[in-house]
Amino acid sequence: MKLRKFTLALPIILLAGCSNTNPESKGFELKGKLDNAHGETVYLQQLLPEGAKDVDTTTINDKGEFVMNAPVTEAGFYRLKITDKNFATFIFNANEKVTVTGDAANLGNTYNVEGSTDSKVFLELSKKTMANYGKRDSLQKRFQTLMNAPKMDSVRVDSLSNAIEKPFTALIEEHNSYLKDFVEKNSSSLAALAAIQQLPAEQFADVYTKLDVELSKKYPNSIYVKSFHEGVVKQNKLAVGTAAPEINMNTPEGKPLALSSLKGKVVLIDFWASWCGPCRAENPNLVAAYKKYVDKGFDIYSVSLDKDGEKWKQAIQKDNLTWKNHVSDLKFWQSPVVALYNFNAIPTNVLIDKKGNIIAKNLRGEDLDKKLADVFK
Repeated sequence: MKLRKFTLALPIILLAGCSNTNPESKGFELKGKLDNAHGETVYLQQLLPEGAKDVDTTTINDKGEFVMNAPVTEAGFYRLKITDKNFATFIFNANEKVTVTGDAANLGNTYNVEGSTDSKVFLELSKKTMANYGKRDSLQKRFQTLMNAPKMDSVRVDSLSNAIEKPFTALIEEHNSYLKDFVEKNSSSLAALAAIQQLPAEQFADVYTKLDVELSKKYPNSIYVKSFHEGVVKQNKLAVGTAAPEINMNTPEGKPLALSSLKGKVVLIDFWASWCGPCRAENPNLVAAYKKYVDKGFDIYSVSLDKDGEKWKQAIQKDNLTWKNHVSDLKFWQSPVVALYNFNAIPTNVLIDKKGNIIAKNLRGEDLDKKLADVFK
C-alpha cells in the first residue's frame, strides 16, 4: 500500500530481542511459529510515510519459534520482515496477543494470523487484491508481448487493444465493486485505508468522504487517518469545476510546453507511459477521439511517466499519437505531477474546458466519446 507523506515526532525503539521473552509481560505480544526456519533474524517494522522503521527484532529458535514484546501503543501498519523481499504486513493494536504462522521461506504468501482482528481483515483484502492484480498482470504481459511483434501495424494494434480492453476493464470493475463493499463493511478499521486507496477518488468521492468521517471519529489522533484526511481535502481541490493545476514540462525535442498554452481548447490531460500496458491499450481510443473532434476544438496534452526518453519517443510514433502536445520530465513516479494531480495509477486523465476548468476525469473508450459528443453538440 502507499501512504501519503506526513511527519511524526515519535521515539522509534530498536530492541535486541530474544526468543525467551517473559510470557507474563503486559502490553503487545507477537508470537511466531514458522516452518523451514533456520535461525533467521526477524524484524518488526512500523510502516511510516518516511519509510519502514524497526521497532523490535529477534532470532527464530531451532523450533521455528520467536516472541516479541514490541512497543505498540496504538493502531498502525506493521511489517514482519525476514528480508526486504520476504515479509508480511499487518495492522496491530496496543495490548494484542498475536500469533503468526507460515513458511519462513515465503512468508508473505503463506502466513496466517490470529489474535488481531484488523490484521485478519487486511489479509482477506490482500488475497483478493493479489488475485485480481495477478490476472491483470497476465493480460498486460500478453498485450506487451504481442505489441512488440515485428509486424504489429496500427490495424493490428487496434484489434488487439479491443480484445484486451474488455476483460481488463471487467477485472477493474469487479475489484472496484469488491473494494467499495469492503470499505463500507470495515469503515472502522484501518484496513479500509489500504482498500480505498485502490479506488478512483473521483468515481468514489462519496466513499472517500464517508470513510474520512468514520475513521476520524474512531482514530482522531492517528497519523494514518490524519494523512488520509489531508489527501481527501487535496482531492477535493481537483473536483469537477475547479481549475486544473498548471503543468510545464519538456517535449521530446527538449522544449518547455505549458498546459496553459492550450487555453481556448477543450483538452484531455492524459497521464501515461510507454511501459504501461493498459495505457497502450487505451491509446487507440485517444487516437480515434482526437481525429473525430480535433477540428471542433479538442486537443490532448499527454504527460508521460517514462524514464527512458527513447522508449517514450518510440511509443508515441508506434501508437500513432499524432498530436503535438507530448511532455515528460522523465522522472517516473517521482515526477511532481503525480502529487500535483493526486493519482497513483495510470492511465489517468482529466478533461478540462476552454477556460482550463475540470469537467470530467478518467474517461475511457466509449465514455470519452460520449462526453466529447456532449461537449461539442
